[in-house]
Amino acid sequence: MQLSEKERTANRDAFRKMNLAQKAEYIFAYYKLPLVLLLVAVVSLGSAAKYFLTHKDALLYVGYTNVELPESDDQRIFDGYVELRGANPRRTEVSRYYEMYLSDPEGTIDHQYSYASRLKLLAAIDAEELDVVIMSKNAYDLLSHSGYLADLNDLLGQADPALLAKVEGALTSNDVIIEDNQVELDLGEATDYEAELEQRVNAIDITDFPLFAQMDLTEHIYVGVIGNTPRIDEVMALLNYFCE
Repeated sequence: MQLSEKERTANRDAFRKMNLAQKAEYIFAYYKLPLVLLLVAVVSLGSAAKYFLTHKDALLYVGYTNVELPESDDQRIFDGYVELRGANPRRTEVSRYYEMYLSDPEGTIDHQYSYASRLKLLAAIDAEELDVVIMSKNAYDLLSHSGYLADLNDLLGQADPALLAKVEGALTSNDVIIEDNQVELDLGEATDYEAELEQRVNAIDITDFPLFAQMDLTEHIYVGVIGNTPRIDEVMALLNYFCE
């Protein structure tokens, strides 16, 4: 219902006589819905603008498992790779997962940390958002036994035979569990653990490669490829970069 000019004048006079708190209460009571809609629009526009300004597309996904590299070296290596690929560093990155401890670090009491890391790893693999892992020997054993790492003789032999020849001296093999009786053991249907194992070449010892040799490493580090990676060409490019 449209107010008459006299009613509108009376409302304006009444509004002018209100104190600040009363005016705020009046505005909120009569314009609550438009204000809420305006706030939602501002927040949505802000979120969209932030995403546009900060979002980077991932060339590929790399996880650090039971190993840490100095932050400056991590940045040097992967910024250098993005530059090598000719990508825009403001829009493109190598997405990294840090501090994925598949076994508890020394001195750790809270075992939930390694459990959460394993869940994070499995979720990333299932989503095909983990391509390459940089590992300690302990993490390498765990990932190899679980069958997550690609056989590099097969993978490199098909995708990049020249790279396979280049890294031949650094290739390492490990046990992979083909079949075991863990379920029966958990159910009490077996008393001893039994497993069928197979040796596969599934990692590269990169400790002495130039990109890594200059670091003050206290143990050997390995790189492996997750078996279900959909970014084979990019993985081959990264491994070639590691081997320069």
